Amino acid sequence: MATITTLDHSLFTAPFSHTTDFTELADHCERFAHTLLESDDPAEKLALCARLSACLALLQPTLNEPIPPHLVERFTLNDLPSRLPAFEPESEQLGQYCQTLTQLLISNALPSDMAKVMEGLLYELVNFYADTLNAPRWLQTLDGRVAIDALID
Repeated sequence: MATITTLDHSLFTAPFSHTTDFTELADHCERFAHTLLESDDPAEKLALCARLSACLALLQPTLNEPIPPHLVERFTLNDLPSRLPAFEPESEQLGQYCQTLTQLLISNALPSDMAKVMEGLLYELVNFYADTLNAPRWLQTLDGRVAIDALID
């Protein structure tokens, strides 16, 4: 029985280079990462990781450059947005991320420069995890205790 794949093969042929707009590079990265999660094929996963790595390498040097004039309008609003991008994993998932990174560092399988980056990521994730676990959950009002999440959402 043949396996039916729903992988978008245009991901492997989509052109990008150092001249590609940073917004397009970011979109490519998002699609590569999403498809990577959906794929079960080891060869596809490897190819997606390679494309993601190449795209991230092109994106990194653009982060401190000014927004190109032709994109300023896209990033300009007349009203405050209803939401901004946020990293909001569930506590259990965040704990798994921290544990997996810790185990990866314990394995000593990474080159020292990559291990240093993973240590930095682990530090940021653990701090975020601790802040999340220690964050206030209720607000005392005249009507009693109210969940803060209910007030923010």
